[in-house]
Amino acid sequence: MHVVVRRPRLPELRPWVSAMWWCREATAAESVLPAGRAHLVLRPEAGWAAGVLHGPASRPRLTGPLLQEPVIGVVFRPGGLRPFVTAPAGALADLSVPLPELGSGDGNRLARRACGGWPAGPALLLDRVERALAAQAASAGTAPLVGAVRRGLGQGHSVAAVADRLAADRRALSTLFHREVGFGLKRYARLARFERALRAVRAGDAPSLGLVAAQAGFADQAHLTREFRYFAGFPPGCLHRVPGPTPWHVVHDETFKTGRPDPGTLPS
Repeated sequence: MHVVVRRPRLPELRPWVSAMWWCREATAAESVLPAGRAHLVLRPEAGWAAGVLHGPASRPRLTGPLLQEPVIGVVFRPGGLRPFVTAPAGALADLSVPLPELGSGDGNRLARRACGGWPAGPALLLDRVERALAAQAASAGTAPLVGAVRRGLGQGHSVAAVADRLAADRRALSTLFHREVGFGLKRYARLARFERALRAVRAGDAPSLGLVAAQAGFADQAHLTREFRYFAGFPPGCLHRVPGPTPWHVVHDETFKTGRPDPGTLPS
């Protein structure tokens, strides 16, 4: 399998997009674990209408084996949909929407310009998608309050501490965050903690799971295991010191058998 992953090169896109990737050749089914981010997937040979926008995720998403055709992905930062989609992020959370079904011409703007006359080669393909998205993002103003909240929660600070630091009303802040990012503050704080633990667990030199739990802010290892079962569908031991193409991608093959991920019921 040939995979190219890179960060955006254009500065106007970096506040909104964290990574872009290109893949070709068949691969096994995989789980895409949640990190509160939206994900755009394009199939150049099938045209823009075959693209799908996966909204901000709090549940694992199963994908089937890829066809032997190029596939392009755009991974948005939390809150990164605002320049590209008119619907609030909360309305797209945990949904997968074909681009033609996005309202107000969003699917057209997201991909049709990028998919017209595809060049050959992964670098040129990614360059074209990046330029199209950057042109759309250039006039979008940033949301500094949302960014400050996201950074605070991502660093492990409590919702109360972040709200106090920003001198903001928690209810109003949660409403804003739900609209821009897709989740309320508590749900996103849990996702951010899960992401910190996921990165630590998959590192080749990862410490014990008990130490990972303590460093990531869980009450104990049992708490870490419960959250992994909620957000990933399996316990952290399945990924302990098991690297992947990214922390969030889990390839299902003969060496990794989780069964169908079962996210259970996710509390608010």
